Amino acid sequence: MAKKKRMTITDVAKAADVALGTVSRVLNNHPDVNSEIRVRVLEAARALNYTRIRQKKSNGARVNGDGVVGNIAVIFFGMEDTLAQLPIVGAALQGIEGALSGHGRNLMLASIPKGDRVPPFLMEKRIEGLILKGPNQGLLPSPAECELLAHIYRWPHVWLMGHLANARGDHCNFDTDAAGRLVAEHLNERGHRRVGFFNPKPGQNQFEKLKSSFSNFAARLGCEVTLLEAEPSDRLIWPLPATTVQHKVNALVDQWMASPAKVRPTALFVPSDRTAVQVYSALERRGLRAGVDVSVVSCNNELSLLADLHPALTTIDVHAEYTGRRAVDQLLWRMRHPDEPLSMQLLVEPTLVERDSVVVL
Repeated sequence: MAKKKRMTITDVAKAADVALGTVSRVLNNHPDVNSEIRVRVLEAARALNYTRIRQKKSNGARVNGDGVVGNIAVIFFGMEDTLAQLPIVGAALQGIEGALSGHGRNLMLASIPKGDRVPPFLMEKRIEGLILKGPNQGLLPSPAECELLAHIYRWPHVWLMGHLANARGDHCNFDTDAAGRLVAEHLNERGHRRVGFFNPKPGQNQFEKLKSSFSNFAARLGCEVTLLEAEPSDRLIWPLPATTVQHKVNALVDQWMASPAKVRPTALFVPSDRTAVQVYSALERRGLRAGVDVSVVSCNNELSLLADLHPALTTIDVHAEYTGRRAVDQLLWRMRHPDEPLSMQLLVEPTLVERDSVVVL
């Protein structure tokens, strides 16, 4: 029997058609929410049978001047609101919420797509630490140019599942180097000597790391590696899109089809499940099938996206929920060691989930 999906705060936000931060304020009984919206959120939570994970008392939880147990906030910024609705992000949030409940702390949320405002809980210093999910392309502005970042950097914080080169602070993610190696080894073991990396979003930090790792390991195994990449964006303006766009995926599939048969990759590594769904669609519209005309391996293991794919997609499980829990552990460590000058990086080991989308040559 399939395990029943646990409803998350992102499911409530989607059902009530409100932002994550609004759901957070309602569930934390903040007064600054319109009564009609409050009712809508509570009704959505009730309809979904959503219940907050029961909090345990924690001797380590500090009480602030208002007599409130310390809050931990998750801030999404620089990305479209739809970022929080991605299954991988929802799973990480579930892990964060579960871990915080075990430490007697409250979860607060804010989504700031343009990064152009500071949430009230930061302005009013109603938090003890932050977990951050920001853009994975380009560079962050300086704190002098971005009031939000100026406030963020005053608090203990951990970046979740990707951070930009000039970001300050600790980072918790899956091991992209290991993920690329797993895919390269899997394809090589099944006889694929011409492989491709499929990248509709060049410059995306996670994708670039996977590309580098996969390409290096595949080359070491004697494979011929082809990069199928879209043209990079001229300008990056927040909010960045949370997912790849179908027309760029279509163009790369056409590029793959147009290459001579003797050099055309027999297998593709696609760096996200959402993009793999788009690849399946593009192939089908051209009379081709993944797992038949070309083998496909993806990354993330977002089961809700993969349920209707045929053949079933081989992918990398990045263990998003566990990564969320480890981000909380790292944040609590940082809160206890605020003067430690070195930034820490905590990497979770990914695993390959073998299904039917890779044929043996």
